[in-house]
Amino acid sequence: MPPGFPFPPIYDLDPDDNEQHDNEIPTITDAEADEIQARLHRRGGMARTNLAFQSLANLDHATISRRLVSVIDYMATQGLDTVSFLHYLSWNLEIPGHMVSEQSTIRYARTALMHCEQLPGILKNWHKPPRGHERGVTTRGALSTTQPRDARVRAAAQIAPEDMSEEYLLGIRLKDDIERMKTMMPTYWDIMDSLSCTPLQKKRRKTKDHEPRIFISGTILHYNRSQRRCRYQKFLSIYLKSCGLAAKANDTTHLFGFTMSQKWVYAGIVELSESNRRRMIDDISRYIFFGGHDNLNIPFRIYEMRNNHQNHFDNGTCGTIYIVKDPTAVAPNRIAYMAQRAAGCQNPITARDVFQHEIAAAPRIREDHIYLIKKLLLMHPAFEDWEHRTHPLFSRPDPVQQLPTGKAHATCQYMLDTVHMEEASQEGNRKVLQEWLRQVDLNGERALREPFLDRLIVWIGDQLTTTRIRSVKRDRAFDMNHRQRFEQFFEIFGWFHTQLNEEMTIRKQHYGTSENLGLKHAFNNMGRKSLHAAATVQGTFHYDFRSTLKHTAEARFRDIWATVGKAKDVADLMLATPYTLHDLAVKIFEDFASTGALEKLRKRPRAEQDDLLIQGVMFCRDVLNYLNFDDAMATGDVGRIELMLPRLLFRFHGSGSHNYTHELLEIMQGLWREWPDDLKSFLMCYCWLANTTGRENGFLAYDMVQEHNVRDIKVIFGAHGPYATWDYIKKISASIPTQRKLKDHVEREFNHFRRGKSHTSPEHESDVVKLQGKYHEANAHVYKPGRHIPADERIKDVFLVGCNPVALNAMMKRWSDRRVKEKLTAENFDSPEKILRQLDNLASDSRYASADSNEVESDV
Repeated sequence: MPPGFPFPPIYDLDPDDNEQHDNEIPTITDAEADEIQARLHRRGGMARTNLAFQSLANLDHATISRRLVSVIDYMATQGLDTVSFLHYLSWNLEIPGHMVSEQSTIRYARTALMHCEQLPGILKNWHKPPRGHERGVTTRGALSTTQPRDARVRAAAQIAPEDMSEEYLLGIRLKDDIERMKTMMPTYWDIMDSLSCTPLQKKRRKTKDHEPRIFISGTILHYNRSQRRCRYQKFLSIYLKSCGLAAKANDTTHLFGFTMSQKWVYAGIVELSESNRRRMIDDISRYIFFGGHDNLNIPFRIYEMRNNHQNHFDNGTCGTIYIVKDPTAVAPNRIAYMAQRAAGCQNPITARDVFQHEIAAAPRIREDHIYLIKKLLLMHPAFEDWEHRTHPLFSRPDPVQQLPTGKAHATCQYMLDTVHMEEASQEGNRKVLQEWLRQVDLNGERALREPFLDRLIVWIGDQLTTTRIRSVKRDRAFDMNHRQRFEQFFEIFGWFHTQLNEEMTIRKQHYGTSENLGLKHAFNNMGRKSLHAAATVQGTFHYDFRSTLKHTAEARFRDIWATVGKAKDVADLMLATPYTLHDLAVKIFEDFASTGALEKLRKRPRAEQDDLLIQGVMFCRDVLNYLNFDDAMATGDVGRIELMLPRLLFRFHGSGSHNYTHELLEIMQGLWREWPDDLKSFLMCYCWLANTTGRENGFLAYDMVQEHNVRDIKVIFGAHGPYATWDYIKKISASIPTQRKLKDHVEREFNHFRRGKSHTSPEHESDVVKLQGKYHEANAHVYKPGRHIPADERIKDVFLVGCNPVALNAMMKRWSDRRVKEKLTAENFDSPEKILRQLDNLASDSRYASADSNEVESDV
């Protein structure tokens, strides 16, 4: 150590001794040193630090700099540098227990450092050193080591405008982002974790997770630092908008940095719609597609009336495009269909064809009905834990043609821009179809190129929509090309409205009276008073009547099971074997739920007939047909739907439902005469039933999907208030499928396990038990000779009326005569002006001067 080493006694190498070593060169007197040492031991490390700064305050920076150099040089002689010194000083040194004085000295120094007033300033300078101006040297502090991590955090929190798409929003995973924040911001996470809950609270809490709250707090702080770090703010803004968050509430959440501004929310929804439109156009060019539309009725409410500003009810149309991404799918060919249709029109189906298909389908339908009878038994609470519940005799029969399930087979749909055009008229449908072609970019030359030139576009709607499209094609059958004749569209009605019409006919047929145990009796006993009103397609009629019909069937068949099984209660049948119950189910079908059972009862002399039992058997037969059709749609068995077509035809024809009778005839004519194999396979596999989730038993008709889209436009994601105009509805329509998916995604990611997506259904067991008791008291399913009902109160058998071969043949003849059988097949895409110029040229040509007008027209 050089002479004159400036080391003050307060930093003595051995503060516990009073000896002076060779390398300890004091700059103060011995008396002063003894006094300072005594005061240090009395006051501890904090006092030592304060005294040090007091003594150094009178020195100039050059002197202090020389002392720092001397200290650094001395540490080097001891094998230490600044980093190693701070490392071992910071609790990284294990000292043997007998070295008490060394432990105390290090502890005093460390405590003085941790609690001194100068520590925040030291850390601040470490993190970001003061800049040295005009030196040509940039000092790098601890900030440089955190910049790469901060850049990663910034990149994770940012979202580019082009990323506002369905794939990006649905790709956000909360758990992954939480783990990323833990890795990138460990200090922040540890501080917030200790502030949010104690270790004991972590052990106690089983369902409450505090990590998402810490994460959201971090995203709010990032957003406060830069408006570009708004990944989760945009994500949550779209989600809360889809949940119906009001603008005022959004302003409050934006104030706290939880969401974006209301202005951005509107712009974000519009950008999401634009992204979906681009994806739709791209998918249409890559995959097979089809579509559908339905009318949309919206009441516009005015908050301040004027002469030209009144409450009004307006009509529009919303459409949907469905994409088939199955690589095995084959697009239907328009030319092949037109050729086979021309041949099939010359060979219309007859009543004989219908009866032959009914006879072929009857054995399989019988098997399905017996299964449904056993299923109604298993719905009794006593059979929930029955040991033979999974017996093969009680399993569902193998499907006829089952549609696949799974996420890969979930229906892909895009909503078109809602338009302010009515579609109730023929001209309205023509304009709407042209508008859809414009939106999918198939109204110009692109439609005349492969693969769209010869492709047939299936279009799904209700009965009114298909009838209007068919009328448009009939009136334009002799136009110049297939585009003007609308031959690129193939119209087909949806099965939901078919089922709805079936429900209306059942209600009309079996309503009856309370005394005769008709549906009116069931409505009264189960408190379903709204079903007394006339049936309508609007409101909740379908849901209410469907559930009531199932509960009524459950009550009737429970009473039949007890009657046939000679049991006081249905629960007593649990003691029987599965084989015995299967035999009873077969007997129930043959004696209480089939047309054969009705014929046996009707063949008796009039004096011995039991009209009440006849009506009960008729209802059981009809309700089994309804339940079979409903089950086939829910499970995705399109083969069973095809087998049910003759029975649906008999019901609609017998009940006077002419429109749906004709639609079913069109379906059967196509299946048995006019549809090529590729079209038939495409329609049954992809266009009859949809599955928006890909789950089992999650199938529904495509016109039901369209009704859900109408509901979402009007209610769930609807625009309300003075700015709810057709233009705004048009802008946001395409974003609705993504909003729907985003709601499910957020609720799944945030684990909303406490709340489902639908209301809890009230228990119906008490209604079924009460209605079953009424049937038992009335001996509704026990033969009582001479139990007659007045003629004007008897229920008509519409099934029997509908399958009358004479009336059925006459009706089918009238339907066949009205069909379009001749169409122009020319393909002239020239403009009318160009055609007129060609005619003028022909008229002036000397070669045709002697030709008459008929020859000229024929040549053209």
